[in-house]
Amino acid sequence: MTSIRSLLRAGLIAASAFCILQTPTLAQEFSESHMAVAHLVAANTPLSKDFDTVLPLLSQRVQNRLISLRPDLHDVISKAVQDVALRLAARRTDLDGAAALLWARAFTEEELNDIATFYTSPAGKKFVNLGPQLAQATIQVVQNWSNRVGEELLDKAREELKKQGHEL
Repeated sequence: MTSIRSLLRAGLIAASAFCILQTPTLAQEFSESHMAVAHLVAANTPLSKDFDTVLPLLSQRVQNRLISLRPDLHDVISKAVQDVALRLAARRTDLDGAAALLWARAFTEEELNDIATFYTSPAGKKFVNLGPQLAQATIQVVQNWSNRVGEELLDKAREELKKQGHEL
């Protein structure tokens, strides 16, 4: 499930990147130093870790699709997809640049410097490393709480309706 979420997040960013890369002059609206710090921040965010999984997941999906068409070519297909994926890995810089541009648009250079200071600090590095696990644990806490409170709400609403003479 985490891999799917990672792929979806990275896919959304990749789609944004595609749109941004269609007009290369957009990056020129920011100073070189602004873009440099935007790259630094983008590279150090928790989400950037997910970028590393996009191409391997896409590669696996393509490989599975092609093998389902021609199972007899399993080894040949696996090698071909792997070779093409390795050649496409160089295009990762397009994704990094597009993500940096998103950050540059959202924050001033000064704000990005503040964010970069945090992400490169020991606490920021810990945040990046533990963030996904804490997010997942938080989601689980919310689900557990929702289940408990939802059951309680249902029971108490039934009691209230019963007091009013309505049986459910």
